Amino acid sequence: MQRLRLQRFAMALATYTLVILATFLVTRLGLGRMNGAQWVTYIGLALFGNFIFFVLFYTNANLRFSDPSLTREQIVYSALWGMVPLYSLPEARPIVLMFYLPAFSFGMLSLTRRQYFVVEAYVLVFYAALLCLEYFQYSGFNIQYQLFLFILYGVLLTWFAFFGGFVSNLRRRLSLQKEEIKMEMEERKIVQIEKDKLIVELKDALRKVKTLSGLLPICAACKKIRDDQGYWNQIESYIQIRSDAEFSHSICPDCAKKLYPDIDIYKEDE
Repeated sequence: MQRLRLQRFAMALATYTLVILATFLVTRLGLGRMNGAQWVTYIGLALFGNFIFFVLFYTNANLRFSDPSLTREQIVYSALWGMVPLYSLPEARPIVLMFYLPAFSFGMLSLTRRQYFVVEAYVLVFYAALLCLEYFQYSGFNIQYQLFLFILYGVLLTWFAFFGGFVSNLRRRLSLQKEEIKMEMEERKIVQIEKDKLIVELKDALRKVKTLSGLLPICAACKKIRDDQGYWNQIESYIQIRSDAEFSHSICPDCAKKLYPDIDIYKEDE
């Protein structure tokens, strides 16, 4: 996960570079002008902020935050950093405002809708503070035009917040479904293992069990049983051969009276 966060940080760093190049292109096209101090502040804040975030990721200090990706913090800082060209290039303000959108898109896979609205509130507060500063600084401040841009930009960020929150929630639901499917597959695997184990145990038991079935021809007088070869066997021998049963001989009360009429065996046992 740390490697993935560093990769996302590298993408953010590349976005900073592209925005600086786009700002330079805007000035070269004559749509605005930034003096040396403004350029130093602009580039210096970009280097300083990214250095701090890099140290946090490299030293694993980001893991102490509730969101180790630091997505919200990076977006808010980029918005604050973007106030420099927004203030320095009032003529190209509609173009500069578009520079914020790439930073906002970084939260689509991690920020919830509520978190997106909090980030949007920070950005709009920064923008409103800049407009208030310009209002008291410049006598020719066109308040209607600037309010129109502010509202338009606010609507655009709100749409991003809704869409980004939807994408993040969809990703979370898919992740939960994936975990549920994974858990269900693990449970099925365990059940299948138990089932296979039970089948093996049943097969082993069946191999050990010997059963008697079918019609058994038995002598009505001596109680011998005729086997398949036509031989007559004692009932004990027949059953012992064909099952795991064993016999222990005794004598029932009726036979005891018949065989030993003068001795009351069971009475003596009592």
